[in-house]
Amino acid sequence: MLKKAFVIGIVALACLALPALAQQEPTTTGGVSGGVRWGALSAAFLLGIAAAAGAMAQGRATSSAAEAMSRNPGAAGPIRLMTIIGLALIESLVLYALLIASQVSRL
Repeated sequence: MLKKAFVIGIVALACLALPALAQQEPTTTGGVSGGVRWGALSAAFLLGIAAAAGAMAQGRATSSAAEAMSRNPGAAGPIRLMTIIGLALIESLVLYALLIASQVSRL
């Protein structure tokens, strides 16, 4: 059943890609070619990886903090403080990736 669904998905994807393959090359009058903007493509890839990694890291940090607080309720205050600081640092890494991606997309 899974194999059949996979084959149907591949066929559907191929059918949806056909109009994109039928397009003609754009003609430009200026000296700029109509090629792929690799800067924008790499920026999108960078943001996708950074957002996914940041979300996974925040999920693990929150899960571990909740587990630690349930094991030792007396230390909930310091654990909560360190978790908030850690989450802020993780989020700052994603924001740095956004800054880098905005610079890369101009290439």
